[in-house]
Amino acid sequence: MIESNAIGDVVPAALTKASRSGIGFPGAELAETFARKYGTTIALALRATLEVVGFVSVAALLTLGAVPASREPFANTMAALWSSVGDESMDDEVADDADEPPANATKIGDTVALDSRETNVAIYLARRYHVADEAVRLMVATAQSAGKEHQVDPLLILAVVAVESSMNPFAQSPVGATGLMQVMPAVHGGKFVEGNINGGALDPVANIQVGTRILSDVIRRGGSIERGLQLYVGAGNAPDDGGYAVRVLAEFARLRQAAGGQITAALAAGMRADIHAPTEGTEPASNTTPNTPAALAHKPRSA
Repeated sequence: MIESNAIGDVVPAALTKASRSGIGFPGAELAETFARKYGTTIALALRATLEVVGFVSVAALLTLGAVPASREPFANTMAALWSSVGDESMDDEVADDADEPPANATKIGDTVALDSRETNVAIYLARRYHVADEAVRLMVATAQSAGKEHQVDPLLILAVVAVESSMNPFAQSPVGATGLMQVMPAVHGGKFVEGNINGGALDPVANIQVGTRILSDVIRRGGSIERGLQLYVGAGNAPDDGGYAVRVLAEFARLRQAAGGQITAALAAGMRADIHAPTEGTEPASNTTPNTPAALAHKPRSA
């Protein structure tokens, strides 16, 4: 370490050397006089300041180690400081994020707030199809927003999701029908681009948004929900749809029952439907999993 007296002599010595070597500048003599008179004092003050800062830093670290209760306030203070610095640095980047989805857009990983009826529906679907609560809440919220946009009952959307994929966002048929609503990317891939929708067919939010748009179109074309469901499943020209519309409408009724608070009754009705479906003809005999898409549901969509 350089002693303070030595530090105080560094500047005057340098100025004297420069003066003797012929290197000068305006006020050199005045600067040399000032440095000789106050250099040592300034050096001592600087050294004392650094020592105080070092002492305070060590004391703070010792306090944080010895008193656990003091760690959280300190961490919060530092986090707030860095946050304020980060906010200022992000101001210039706002324009670059103009194409990003809105901050309040529903996305995977969000904690979704639902009203009481929507919560009842989420509980019913989570129990019936053994899906994580947060995943179902996201689907319910997305069905609400998509239904409002395309004039389709959100519960009907969820009924289609249930019958098509049993709430499995990664379901895929042999012919390529994909995701919650078994959208055909090869046929309807353009709708993801046209609607400026983030994500592909395996994204739960994007799949419901595109699937709802298709469902709305076929219901409008068919003139009724039942006829629209037949078109949705690709049975528009077939003598029957294999019971697809019946299953969707039955699930639709159970969802309305659950939304009204009768969750247990709706679950019991679903279990009865699963048990009796093969003998009653409302489920294809080849179906071994409750409410999985029928064989017709795997055909390319006509919509």
